[in-house]
Amino acid sequence: MPGRLILLMLTAALAVAQSAQAGPRRNVILGGERLALEEVFYEDFSDGLEHWQAEGDAALRLNEGWLEVDARDGKIKAATLWCRQRFEGGQLVEYDFRLDGSSVQSNVNMFLLADCPGGLLETGAGRNGSYGQYHGFPNYLVTLLNETDSTDRTERLRLRLRLDPGFELKDERRFEPLVFGRVHHLAYLLQPPLVTVLLDGAPLIRTLYREKLESGFHGLRTWHTHLYYDNFRVSRVLE
Repeated sequence: MPGRLILLMLTAALAVAQSAQAGPRRNVILGGERLALEEVFYEDFSDGLEHWQAEGDAALRLNEGWLEVDARDGKIKAATLWCRQRFEGGQLVEYDFRLDGSSVQSNVNMFLLADCPGGLLETGAGRNGSYGQYHGFPNYLVTLLNETDSTDRTERLRLRLRLDPGFELKDERRFEPLVFGRVHHLAYLLQPPLVTVLLDGAPLIRTLYREKLESGFHGLRTWHTHLYYDNFRVSRVLE
């Protein structure tokens, strides 16, 4: 077979393979910005935690299509769930969550673009889920939880963005509280070093970090909280 024909066949086969690997594309408007997205990872937890590495002592189980995380008992009372796939560049990270209706705590945190010397996943056996263990290596940290305002005693959602290493507070705002038992949709638009957090489609905070993290792992994080996750999706922002 002529060499040119072989080259053309290999090129065509590669194109088909790449097309098969690419996820669905969609156009969205987030915070007034129109974005073209291509899905690169999706998880509905139908295979359990095959694509995740868990740290901490929270109880994990599948429950009617959701990943249930119960961090109310134990010594650490926490869970960090690292998606085993590395991500890079501009992207949208999103998922559904639901706070258990009979619980009290509402800790919904996220580590974004995290990595560390020796490899984040490879060093996981040395971590027991304690919060401070994650403050020593690079990541964007987003924390959400309901709290009672000290001034008027009303409940508010407190949203904080921090930069690690160092647990450096970059921004903090307060909003209407999370509703226990309701399915909320949380999204993080990463255009490093710019990070935008959206809740139920509404942009809450947009922060420019002083450090540009190029790539890393994403980790779901909770503490003392009973909640459920579903429909974890990461989409590449197309140029």
